[in-house]
Amino acid sequence: MLTKTHRDTETFLRQIQDALPAFDSRVLPQQPLPKERWTELMDQGICLPAIPATHAGRHSHREMCEVIEIVSEYNLPLGMYTMIVTVLFLRNVALSGSPALQEEVDDFQENPVIGGIAFTEPEFGSSLARMKTTYEETDAGYHVRGSKHWQAFSAQADWWIVCARQYAGKEFGYFVHRRSEGGFMTTEIYDSLGLKNLGYGLNDIDILVPAQRRLDKRRSGLGDTAEILCASRFSKAAMSSGFLRRLYREALAQTKGRQIGKGCLYDIDYVRYKVSRIRNHYVICNALYHHLLLEEDYRHDIAGSMFASLATKVLSSELMQESAIDYQQLCGGEGYRTGADNIAANALLDARVYTLFDGTNDLLCKHLADIALREMHVGGLPGLGEVLRENPHTHHAAAQVRQLDGIDTDNLGQAGRVILGRMLSRVFGLDCLVRRAQRLHLMPGAGLVARDHESQARYDRRDIRLASKLLMLNLNTLREELEYVQNED
Repeated sequence: MLTKTHRDTETFLRQIQDALPAFDSRVLPQQPLPKERWTELMDQGICLPAIPATHAGRHSHREMCEVIEIVSEYNLPLGMYTMIVTVLFLRNVALSGSPALQEEVDDFQENPVIGGIAFTEPEFGSSLARMKTTYEETDAGYHVRGSKHWQAFSAQADWWIVCARQYAGKEFGYFVHRRSEGGFMTTEIYDSLGLKNLGYGLNDIDILVPAQRRLDKRRSGLGDTAEILCASRFSKAAMSSGFLRRLYREALAQTKGRQIGKGCLYDIDYVRYKVSRIRNHYVICNALYHHLLLEEDYRHDIAGSMFASLATKVLSSELMQESAIDYQQLCGGEGYRTGADNIAANALLDARVYTLFDGTNDLLCKHLADIALREMHVGGLPGLGEVLRENPHTHHAAAQVRQLDGIDTDNLGQAGRVILGRMLSRVFGLDCLVRRAQRLHLMPGAGLVARDHESQARYDRRDIRLASKLLMLNLNTLREELEYVQNED
């Protein structure tokens, strides 16, 4: 019998998929996932794509992506859970950990362990540069002290990557700590609205870390944090693709099954529009996912993809939230209570936090705009249209986008930059749709392998055209909003 490491991709992903109905969001309790349940998925090899081949793993970027996408269709919080353990924890140990550290963390192969990251602090939120958690070098390694919060698995994780600022300097370091060795104390469990399977909280840290457990990340400032967050932000494409395919399927069943007089809810044209909008959002997010799947690689440093990762996170999370609201509207009053025969209430609670985590979308939109404006000025380009044509992540869509022409870039305050960044995320989405259409005949499904609900996973060029029109309408609205803001100023 082939081991999980040596099975082909289709067989490996099928074994993961076969285990997921028992973790469906309809049946899994809205509480931190017990470790024994996580063990069931680890037994199926869910962490193997993130583990190097030298440690009997599969070390596959595309399988990491596929696992997260497939899991998110059944259970969005579990998709986030899987991403944190694989893309955030194991990926960074594989990419930057010493051989001695990788040997220690090898127990992910044999034991039901969980790995998380501790970056965010109570007082500073997204302003990581002001963090108070510090490290000092000692004869035995590093002494790390501080406080972190909003860590997934706060009370459950066995291993942590802790980011800290040099006590008497400007460097930032990344330290791997085994919880059983003490010093990582959960002092409060948060009652979060949504994503309850992840178990968030507040942690006090006073740990001694051996030298071999410092990750080899040496960029100045928070450059390595930015790279780590690039991977996390890209993963929202996988989660949104699986989640929105689920919402489309549920919305279709809900509206066709709800009797209204002699017909059904789906007979109403505005209802059909709402359902089609969810489908269009799925098509867009699946196109974003195909960019991640085929053009990025978690096994390597991806700091050069900052623009694409920011645009992915902004666009996918906003389409998730809009679709969850549409789905709840279609369910009516029954969509506002837990325990109903739909997943609308928890779907909205789970989806809306995505616009906040990994940096609030407004903050990331300003960052996107700053990147584009810097490209314009450094490259001596006359306008944003030229920036779109020069940027490898937007040049496929540049010919059809005119909404950025004529923008007065000298009169862009902070509000204007946020709106411009949101527009740029839509242009990136259009670019992904163009590239998706070019490859559709080669890969007609959601990803590398067939999904359990394959009919909902497939779409055609007409669907891509409709999704593109929706993004163009969104761009028109954002351009009007930008003009309004500039006139206000």
